[in-house]
Amino acid sequence: MGSAEPRRLAALGGKPAFDAPLYVARSLAPDSERFGASIQQILASRWFTNNGMYAQELERRLEQRLGVGFCLLFCNATVALQVALRALDLSGEVITTPFTFPATVHAVQWNGLRPVFCDIDPETYTLDPVHAAKLITPDTSALLPVHVFGNPCHVSEIEKLALDRQLRVIYDAAHCFDVQTLDRPIGAWGDLSVLSFHATKLFHTAEGGAIVGSDPALRERIARLRNFGIVDEETVDGVGLNGKISEIHAAIGLALIDRIDGEIEARGALTERYRRGLSEVTGVVFQKLAPATRQNHGYFSIEIDEQSFGLSRNEVHDALRAENVITRKYFYPLCSENPSYRVLPSAQPSRLPAAHRLAERILCLPLFGELPTEDVDCIVERIARIQSEAGAVRRALRQA
Repeated sequence: MGSAEPRRLAALGGKPAFDAPLYVARSLAPDSERFGASIQQILASRWFTNNGMYAQELERRLEQRLGVGFCLLFCNATVALQVALRALDLSGEVITTPFTFPATVHAVQWNGLRPVFCDIDPETYTLDPVHAAKLITPDTSALLPVHVFGNPCHVSEIEKLALDRQLRVIYDAAHCFDVQTLDRPIGAWGDLSVLSFHATKLFHTAEGGAIVGSDPALRERIARLRNFGIVDEETVDGVGLNGKISEIHAAIGLALIDRIDGEIEARGALTERYRRGLSEVTGVVFQKLAPATRQNHGYFSIEIDEQSFGLSRNEVHDALRAENVITRKYFYPLCSENPSYRVLPSAQPSRLPAAHRLAERILCLPLFGELPTEDVDCIVERIARIQSEAGAVRRALRQA
């Protein structure tokens, strides 16, 4: 545990603020007794996968909680995104963002579609609908925006753009579990939304994901695509894959779902503590949050403005690492810098100035419900000290 008492910065030869590495995320763990009972029941039934009782119950619970017409669970969100794109019978080009995890763009490419990179809103970090409108061609079939760090996209503008230009919309909502915006659940926007239930997420099943939406016909198509295209014992209707979640993973989700309200509340309090403390630090910039939104506080990010802070993002990252505070440069490098995509005309840095600027400035700080408030205070104090001694820190890092 860290201490809020002033001490020499580790980058300048002092003792690290934390004795052990403090990471960005720490997964919620299910109660061992409850989870153990579920495992015993699964072992007794010998029903380990193929839409068992735990998977069905978790889907039902999630539909209720998220306010969506359907929720179909998957082994992970990457496969879910691949299936979501396939389910809409898309062709040609899909406009998406370079400021995202690689899986977003990979899913487009895996479906034989052409990703087209669109620049971002520099304040919200989400896809810029004005720029997207300029990228639409006769070959464009869909938009694939990403809700970033739990912050919703410009959903109203994207909805209007899609209606006007007759495009489908699939949201990568990996960060947006249980978010509501403009009086609608996040999964009620667009044709489909994909959630991630990876162990690092606010709600998780260790490994897992889901597609949510409202169209019953799409639900049936997605359910078949998730299970090899099988309709019944004698009928396979088209090409599918194996995207099913196991009963063990679903049991983890059921053991955690009732704890999410407490997790969100705890993260919200820590987020406010970070914001209050860091608002006084020169050169620290916060993400602009969407209005009329119930946030889930899944992540806490800051931008480092090198000119006013006195250090680059990379230098702050290294100085905090010396303190055993392990921050993450989400999302750096941009997906458009991947060798597989940088040859695309839309990947040229000159076409993505806001995304490139943000990728050089962003840091995600530790945030999870069990993080002690004094650790947040310590991180804030370390960042403030790093800023106030920026010149000495820069010299020490360069010598190291």
